[in-house]
Amino acid sequence: YTVKNQQGDIYTIKLNSVADSNPNRENYNGFSISFQGHHLLTFYTGDPLYNSEYITTGKSKARFLQVPLDNRSFALLFGGWLYGIDDAPELVIVVVSGNKAKIVFDNYAYSYKYTPNPNFSIEYVDNVEGLYEQYAPIITPAFLKKRTKYKIWKEGNVLKYKSWK
Repeated sequence: YTVKNQQGDIYTIKLNSVADSNPNRENYNGFSISFQGHHLLTFYTGDPLYNSEYITTGKSKARFLQVPLDNRSFALLFGGWLYGIDDAPELVIVVVSGNKAKIVFDNYAYSYKYTPNPNFSIEYVDNVEGLYEQYAPIITPAFLKKRTKYKIWKEGNVLKYKSWK
């Protein structure tokens, strides 16, 4: 995949899978980012990554999301595979600026509220215990009341984070 920052610089994103020769595989184990032929970052997750479905409340199934931060910088959000047990899918956020890329978030996140760019934000829980015992999983106020909630949002040219009970 190729992505551009707002000033047009091109970055290459490679999704990496290990020990699986299935050409139709939907999930992947990690990713690499390069810029102008230079390797910036390779990262492998604890759980498989999948797409952005659980970040965007089903509104997107892109392999990852890009959130512009300023002309040179952007964040990439990689969403995990949902097993439907207790833990939410893994979410990895990388901030890329110029010739640097850094993991700024790696944790569990199942989004129940999503706002796309230019006012990007997600609200999520990190535990989905009991949610998939229902035929059609729906996040209700009663479900949320029992859990710590989190929010990641864009403010100016940075991503911010908070949690509440």
